[in-house]
Amino acid sequence: MNMGRSSGGGGSHRSGGFSGGGRSSGGFSSGRYSSSYGSSRPSGHIYHHHYHSGPGYYGGYYGGYGPRYTSFKSVWIVLIIIILMTVIPSIIDSLPAKTAKVPKNKTERTALNGVVLKTDWCEDNIGWITSKDTLISGLEDFYKKTGIQPYILFVPYSVEFWNGNNINVEKVNEYMEKIYSEKFKDEGHFIFAYFQCRNDSKSEMDGEFRYLSGYSADTIMDDEAISILWGYFQKNYYNTSLSIEKMISNTFSETAKSIMNKTKNVWDFIMIAIIIIIVILIILFIYMTVKSRKQIEQQIQTQKEENIESNGEKQKNTRQNA
Repeated sequence: MNMGRSSGGGGSHRSGGFSGGGRSSGGFSSGRYSSSYGSSRPSGHIYHHHYHSGPGYYGGYYGGYGPRYTSFKSVWIVLIIIILMTVIPSIIDSLPAKTAKVPKNKTERTALNGVVLKTDWCEDNIGWITSKDTLISGLEDFYKKTGIQPYILFVPYSVEFWNGNNINVEKVNEYMEKIYSEKFKDEGHFIFAYFQCRNDSKSEMDGEFRYLSGYSADTIMDDEAISILWGYFQKNYYNTSLSIEKMISNTFSETAKSIMNKTKNVWDFIMIAIIIIIVILIILFIYMTVKSRKQIEQQIQTQKEENIESNGEKQKNTRQNA
């Protein structure tokens, strides 16, 4: 019995959007290296059966029998500088940028453990992958961080998958379901497939990328994670200095790093700043206490030596006078 898996893809590379209900649908499409070949692919609904929703220097002098500190100004300056250097860059980074293409991750995820029965990493039936090691390095990084094994699939052009210039979503999903059932005996794989279009070439890549995720993989590759994946994919897709292998490798490596680390908000950084202040003040207090004791001991010892020396002089003078 084929229960189906969630599947879908990103919007066209011009809009980078998602559409439809449940899993997003559509495909990342149009010429990677030449904008003159760009055209938006229509998006449709994907049908599936699986749903988820140090203290600084301080002034002071000795007076009487103990030290007295006259100024903590420089200490507070150092504290403020440390806090600003620690907190402000993180706060700025946590704020949404108008030009940001990759969404910030706001979800804590737990990596899969012992779900995947490891298999090959890719199948290139077009002949465009020339450096498997480059490709696999990013896929392995993704697997180590998430417990999900990606599987890259390059599918040659076929009229079965295309209605003229439009991808046949139903046929494509059926094909990926068939591949998943034949190749994998677990639910922890993630198929990332490129479907070559008519008159396509390695230099243009005018086809469509789509994905299909196993049930277990869905616990991590939720809608937010998918949107982050597409964000990094678009960023690397437009970087035409990257090879196809490096483009995909970077996408999965960067995605794993993002989705497995929750982005802190402003209040998180305020708490961090408070903790930093408390720790620094405790260290400063301990430092000042220890130093104060040493200074008092040194002063007492000096006073004793002076008293001894003074008494010696008095006794000497007394003998001389006698």
